[in-house]
Amino acid sequence: MARAKGILENVEGHLGDLTVFKRGKKTFVRPSHIHQPRRLSRKQLLLRERQGHNNALWRALKATGKVYFDGDNPAYNLFMSVNTHSPVPYLEKNYFGGALLLPEMVVSDGPLAPIGYQLGEVDGQPALFTDLTKSRASKMTLLLYVLKQNVRTRQNGTDLFQLSIKVEPLTTDDFVNVPSTLTSPYKDVHGTLALVGDRYADPMMGFGLVHIKERLASHQRVVTRCTYYERYTTEEALLAAAKSYGGLTGE
Repeated sequence: MARAKGILENVEGHLGDLTVFKRGKKTFVRPSHIHQPRRLSRKQLLLRERQGHNNALWRALKATGKVYFDGDNPAYNLFMSVNTHSPVPYLEKNYFGGALLLPEMVVSDGPLAPIGYQLGEVDGQPALFTDLTKSRASKMTLLLYVLKQNVRTRQNGTDLFQLSIKVEPLTTDDFVNVPSTLTSPYKDVHGTLALVGDRYADPMMGFGLVHIKERLASHQRVVTRCTYYERYTTEEALLAAAKSYGGLTGE
C-alpha cells in the first residue's frame, strides 16, 4: 500500500487493477484484491454499472467543492449508499467518458428539513416552483445546484458525454412570488416562491435546491427534463455492456 499523490488524490474506487481509497485526509492506492469474472449475471452487471456510474457522478459533484453529506460514514460512502434510486445506465467496459444527468440523483443529504420543488411554468415562463415562502427563505442559506449534460458526437458516430455541475448561492431577490391567480403545485402553502428563467425549460439541464447551515444540509434530489440518459437504459444498451465483459451468464 502506498500513499497517492497528484491526480490520484481526487479519485476514489477502482482504477484498473488498483484500488484508491481515503483514510482520514490521506489518499492511498493498493493493488486490487478483487478479481471480477468476465461473464456476469444481470444482477452483477447492474451492480457494477451503478457503482461505476455513481463514481463518475461523485467526481462531478466533488469538483464543485460544495459537498454536503452528513453521517457516520465518509461523504463518499454516504453518497454511494443514497444514490440507488436513479435509473442505471449501461456503459461498455472500456468507456472512460463522463457521467449522465439522471433524475432523482441525490445532491445533498443531512438532517435539515427538505425543500419541495418541481419544474413548471409561471405565467408562461419556465420555472422551478418551490414550497418556500419569502419569510422562510429569508432565514435560510440556499444553494442552487445547476447540472448540465454536455454531449459531443465523435467522428465514428458515437457520443462522448460529460456532466458539469455548478453551485449558485441564492437570496430572496432571486425568486418571484407565484401569483395568487396561478394554480401552484404547492397551493396549500400561501405565498410560495419560484425561480424563473429559460434554463428551467432546457432539456439538458437539471436542478437541486439545497438548504445549508454550517456543514449540515437538507436531503435534496435533482429534478430535470433531460431524457438523454434513456438511450443507455435499454435492453440493447444492457446487452452491449454485457458483451464488453464477455457476455451474461446463463444466456
